[in-house]
Amino acid sequence: MYTIQNDLLYQATSQGDWQQVKFFPTPNKGGSMEPRFLVIHFTAGAMDAYGTATYFQKPEAKVSAHLSLSEDGTWAQSVEFRQVAYHAGKSSWAGFDNLNSNSIGIEVCNPGPLTITANGSFQTWWGKSVTDNNIITAPHPNDPNGPVYGWIPFTEQQVNALLEVGPVLMQQYGLQECVGHDMISPGRKTDPGPCMNYRVYDRINANAAGTQGNWEWYVANVNTSLNGRSGPGSEHSIVKELPKGTALEILKRQGIWWNVETTVGEQMWVHSKFLGARQING
Repeated sequence: MYTIQNDLLYQATSQGDWQQVKFFPTPNKGGSMEPRFLVIHFTAGAMDAYGTATYFQKPEAKVSAHLSLSEDGTWAQSVEFRQVAYHAGKSSWAGFDNLNSNSIGIEVCNPGPLTITANGSFQTWWGKSVTDNNIITAPHPNDPNGPVYGWIPFTEQQVNALLEVGPVLMQQYGLQECVGHDMISPGRKTDPGPCMNYRVYDRINANAAGTQGNWEWYVANVNTSLNGRSGPGSEHSIVKELPKGTALEILKRQGIWWNVETTVGEQMWVHSKFLGARQING
């Protein structure tokens, strides 16, 4: 069980009181902000949460995240939740740009995409051979015809920790949505990719449904209209032109292509970069 006090994360102890998650203050942070989104990353490294947070303390690193999460479910915090951390970089989502200024970032300790060698084994970018029965072999969802990598899913402890802390953050700060770095920076970033099952996003967001009920997706970043297609890709036929401002419900996400439904029940696929989110009454 977790709670937030003064923008810091606390975990319940076996004695029934609250203990602050170990805090590693970093100089790599900006000013105050009001977070709107929760962004999930992987570290693409070998360090645990404490090692990652220690790295964030180096001024020359020039990066940080609010939280880091070890394979065993241990948390470390580097930045207070209402302070800007340097985790998102060039990014956009739901009509917002440069999401460092309005998001909380979680770095999940994971080696990232694994190269598949000539003999079929897996290797990290720093040359370590990896054996894991759970490895997924697939291209990144944002590039379904691209190169195939190995991906180690987040551990059970990491998933459980995300499902506990994620909703607490969503509810505490009234966050609009939990997303991946590869969703807000497609083409530039691959984390967390197939390492995080989309159902984890869904469960975090569903648990915060009460804070999100006043938001809706709509056709935003177009001059006049957006092409709705029969499948997830520009090679699929256009089934409908959606005028700018059209409200949409998101049914399914396949990388940067989303399956949507209009208010009159029409279903189609659209490119997510042309969508925005807006607050509605009620």
